[in-house]
Amino acid sequence: MSKVLKLPQPAQKPKVPSQRVLERKWGKATIELGGWTAIPNLLLERQQALGIDAVKLNILLVLLKHWWEKTKMPWPSKATIGEIVGRDKSTVQKHLKEMETRGLVKRKSRYQSAGGQTSNEYDLTGLITELQALAKAELKERKKRDEEDARKRRGHV
Repeated sequence: MSKVLKLPQPAQKPKVPSQRVLERKWGKATIELGGWTAIPNLLLERQQALGIDAVKLNILLVLLKHWWEKTKMPWPSKATIGEIVGRDKSTVQKHLKEMETRGLVKRKSRYQSAGGQTSNEYDLTGLITELQALAKAELKERKKRDEEDARKRRGHV
């Protein structure tokens, strides 16, 4: 009799929430009218480690709302951001400058075809890089804790 060798299954990709799941959670009209934005939990959980206060987080959420494709960075105006977060344009500008100094956001000027400047584009590569470094460090720490717990369960202290 031959044995059947079972190979380990590849890890399942996390599922992206379907619109129906979100509609059941938030209501159909809410999702149809406002849409939805995917945000890494790590951004919310580690905002202090990133040096992000409540106003900066809200500004980042607006930028993420306008960021639909990886290669096309968002470009809402400071006035639009200010209207959404309930702050003056100058306050938005100050917080964006602080995030730029911190390396989380990089502003890039954009110009109209007629030559006048329009809203800036906001490159979020710095934020992504910082989040990836935090994730890597936390995964390493989690693995270390899991290994220690396994040793304790086996009686090795």
